[in-house]
Amino acid sequence: MMKDERGGMEGGRRPMRDQTDYVEQKDMQQFLIETLTALIKFPTFVPPGEHYGEIVDWLISMLTGFGFVCERIDIPQEIVNVRLKDADLHGVRANLIATKAYAARESVDLYTHLDVVPAGEGWSTPPFEPVIKDGKIFGRGVADPKGNVAALLTALHIMEVQELESRYSLRVVLTTDEELGLYSGLCYFADEGLLQGDYMLCMDTDNEGICVATNGVLNWEMVIHGRSSHSSTPFLGVNAVEQAALVVHELQALKGEIERRESAVPCSPEITDLTGQQHIKPVFNVTMINGGVKENLIPPSCRIRGDRRYIPEESADSVVEEFKDAVATIKADHGIDLNLTPKPGFPPMFTDPSHDWVRRVQAAASAAFGVPKGINGVQGGLDVGYAVQRSQQPVCSFGVWRCTESNIHGPDENVRISDLTNYVKFLLRLLTRQKET
Repeated sequence: MMKDERGGMEGGRRPMRDQTDYVEQKDMQQFLIETLTALIKFPTFVPPGEHYGEIVDWLISMLTGFGFVCERIDIPQEIVNVRLKDADLHGVRANLIATKAYAARESVDLYTHLDVVPAGEGWSTPPFEPVIKDGKIFGRGVADPKGNVAALLTALHIMEVQELESRYSLRVVLTTDEELGLYSGLCYFADEGLLQGDYMLCMDTDNEGICVATNGVLNWEMVIHGRSSHSSTPFLGVNAVEQAALVVHELQALKGEIERRESAVPCSPEITDLTGQQHIKPVFNVTMINGGVKENLIPPSCRIRGDRRYIPEESADSVVEEFKDAVATIKADHGIDLNLTPKPGFPPMFTDPSHDWVRRVQAAASAAFGVPKGINGVQGGLDVGYAVQRSQQPVCSFGVWRCTESNIHGPDENVRISDLTNYVKFLLRLLTRQKET
């Protein structure tokens, strides 16, 4: 049992208003929290992604107990070598599809990922030993993405014990390597024709609205070449770190031009309140820099990395060409020797906001959370964008965390227990035919 700094577990038995309220009972609250605790204790951070097989095998044992037919699918190593050229990766790239047929005319793929980003620094609680305090659970992945997995397992458990009738045949799709931003288990499933539901629910976003659009992702790497010399005679060398600083400064003009654009898709009200912007926007970031050998040695090279998030109205080709043109100008103006390598990642996602599937998800989410949920986009990228380009499935995304509160990818990542509970209710409203009790 995880440590509870409030001195107790949420829950308590009370009369149910409808079938979704079953999750508020003490035993279901305990199941929800213990399931999330177990998931967090699998250190599935990537890189390196060494523990995927362990969590997939654990999930197979859970889902088999709910009557699902499960298949573990490991990405072939030859595809990993081509698609995931990262020396920091280790271990089998294991993924899972679990299916359960119901007497239903339609089917739905229920998707999220199992990998998390590394813990990093600055935590006040152990990142892989979840702690409850102030009505929240803290730990790496409690929000992104394992809170969604725990809520899904709890909803499926309730459906099983309460013998609830599903509106859809269910296909649970739990994959890995989403956080790499290049090629994931979901991408592999799409390439292999394994995504076969009439609809897809992506559970990998916040709960502030029904997401119908995401930005595309372009990762990039730039190597600045200098010439080494002793630091007491810098005129005999070319300082690659100093030239990299100049390149970063010059790239600010490109950043400004890019970030003045905006999509037609609205952002969430929370983002509007925080920033004043009304629509999702493209983003350009320099996020990593590495160079130098020793204090008394002029550095011969410096490596810069970053990403470019592009809106659905932009194309990957135009994004790359714009970047190359800007870098060519910097090289010509300053005589800098550098190489740019664009690394296209997940493309944008966009679904017509008026689609019937979007409206069904919106209605279930609004009822479960007790507040109207709007339709919006997010500035992050998702592997589901790549997947549905191939599967042509109607998709929208709705998750468990709060964008400005849960601090996903940061220290003290957290999720409200009330949001986990409401998310279970959302899944039950979306997936089952309600019966009064």
